[in-house]
Amino acid sequence: MAKAAELILERPGMQSGAIYALFVTHVFCHHWTSPLHDAIAPLLKVYQAGLEIGDTDRACWCLMKRCYYLYFISRDLGSVQKELEATIHVLTQLKQDDTKLHISFS
Repeated sequence: MAKAAELILERPGMQSGAIYALFVTHVFCHHWTSPLHDAIAPLLKVYQAGLEIGDTDRACWCLMKRCYYLYFISRDLGSVQKELEATIHVLTQLKQDDTKLHISFS
């Protein structure tokens, strides 16, 4: 069903709800059928697409989840720390205080 939702959202004019739907499919669905490594690049793409259409809330949630996944796949802690610092900097610039607090205290 997640794949079907992604195919529907690829049609023109569906961008407004696409960011949230893609976030949900990549965070809650795909990890059941594919390795967590496979979700890292798509979450970054969804983040970039969210910024392009102005959905900064959902875009930043994708960026935050991407940082979690980097930790969960046992990436080197030094690189995870750099990603977290860069993410917190972006969240500060975009005034996403709730997301920043969520990632800071997790």
